[in-house]
Amino acid sequence: MSSPFHPDVMTAWNRGFEAGAKQQNELDTQLMMEWLGKLEEIPGIGPKTAARIREHYLEFMRERRERNER
Repeated sequence: MSSPFHPDVMTAWNRGFEAGAKQQNELDTQLMMEWLGKLEEIPGIGPKTAARIREHYLEFMRERRERNER
């Protein structure tokens, strides 16, 4: 019987976890981009407000990515 802390088991676990996290991130991004593309469908949000929301979101994500890269 192999220990769950065996290096080979931990390597496989980490690879699987990283692959799952990457896929979830891609799906989350795809969903958010779809939502941002439909902002004008929300009552009261016109092209100007939608553009401001999109700009704010993209700026927020850029700042977050820069913080994570440090």
